Amino acid sequence: MPRSISLAIPRQSVPSVLRSAILVLVAVVATACGSSSAAENTATSVAPSPTVEVVATPTATPSPNSTANTPTATPPIGDGRNTPTVEDLTARALEHLRELAEGLPPRVSGTDGELAAAGYVADQLRSYGYDVQLQEFTARSRPRNGNHLQITSPVPRPVRTNIFSGSGEGDITGPLVSVGLARESDLPNFPLTGTVALVERGVIPFAEKARNVFEAGAEGMVVFNSSSEIFDGTLGDGFAEIFDRPSVTISGVNGQALIEELEDGPVNVNLRLVTDVLPSRNVVATKPGPTTDGPVVIIGGHMDAVPGTPGANDNASGTATILVLAEELAKADIPFELRVIGFGSEELGLLGSVAYVASLTEVDKSRISAMFNYDALGSGSLEIGGHFELSDRGLEVAEEIGISAVHGIEPVNATSDHASFREAGIRSMFFFGSDFSLIHTPFDTIEAMDPEMMGKAASITLSGLLDELGVK
Repeated sequence: MPRSISLAIPRQSVPSVLRSAILVLVAVVATACGSSSAAENTATSVAPSPTVEVVATPTATPSPNSTANTPTATPPIGDGRNTPTVEDLTARALEHLRELAEGLPPRVSGTDGELAAAGYVADQLRSYGYDVQLQEFTARSRPRNGNHLQITSPVPRPVRTNIFSGSGEGDITGPLVSVGLARESDLPNFPLTGTVALVERGVIPFAEKARNVFEAGAEGMVVFNSSSEIFDGTLGDGFAEIFDRPSVTISGVNGQALIEELEDGPVNVNLRLVTDVLPSRNVVATKPGPTTDGPVVIIGGHMDAVPGTPGANDNASGTATILVLAEELAKADIPFELRVIGFGSEELGLLGSVAYVASLTEVDKSRISAMFNYDALGSGSLEIGGHFELSDRGLEVAEEIGISAVHGIEPVNATSDHASFREAGIRSMFFFGSDFSLIHTPFDTIEAMDPEMMGKAASITLSGLLDELGVK
């Protein structure tokens, strides 16, 4: 969940005050770097994280048009200008949000759509004057529940499936054969070689059903429920070591429809459960600090989305927010190195942030004073979670500038990219909205969002969070 650390900048001459606060930060931030332990972090996150593994060491590739020049524009949080209003920050974030959620192809992890999003983010960051690199990595993504069963004839269509725990893998195309409850007495008197067995739930254990149909030659198994809804099932530990073949469940409604279709003639299907090897990348933008070995602050959010959704809230909102923050901070006189990171393939198990953290040396990690993550800033109440000092400071800043925010509690079985830093012992903080009811659905649209939440999160960050880093 979002941790908030804010910039408490007085209403008067913000620029000069910021410089003063920053001098304090320079003196104390080194003490903060690497001082927190993983046990101090309690942040949680939004996106469900299936098991995936990075299979190649990420490599940083310089962008062809990258530049190390720091912009010289008038600082918005210094030199006589006040921090931009929530309304202004929201309006600018909304422009990025529309491009990410509506202008680009679907940003599904490891696809050309995610690559397009990375290109957009990189171009924006270069335009602000950051040195931009693409950190490429390769990941193995194991299947999750989804439309793994495709009816190819007579009426082509996808069928929603859940994957049996303990299932093997495979990509099977062939005829569907109904075998009742899959007891030995239910099996046909001909081999099931090359077929996918359609099995009714009940009477005997799932592992026994699977063993019976696979020993009879079936290449895959589909079990439909005895009631209308879909369900989860298990074949037991180690089953795939004996029969490395795909096994899924479907709803009773879909099962009965297939039984009726088989009564009218042959039904052909494709059952595909495979581990995909995905190319992905992080966008890493850097604004150098006063020294090459000084403290580092990271702000980030993931660029990708799950299939079948515009991904406006999750997480075009967070990406839009870090772009607005990057534009503001590019103009500011800050006493630390700033890195702005758009993470790839978060939806597959935090792969981008895992790859980034894995690329850091112990010295690199010790320099990172804090990491701020922005994810699903679109619905419910604004929540701030993570390392207790950072989140407490974030809530203080919110109160000082009149923004309503609450302490965030990470949802069960959910997480986001800050967790990768937390596990490495780096202080992390998470901004998010409390309502996740529409994420990972086709209804995660801009129209269903509260865009002002992006502006509020950005305002808290700019209004005191950063210049208090390292204060004990």
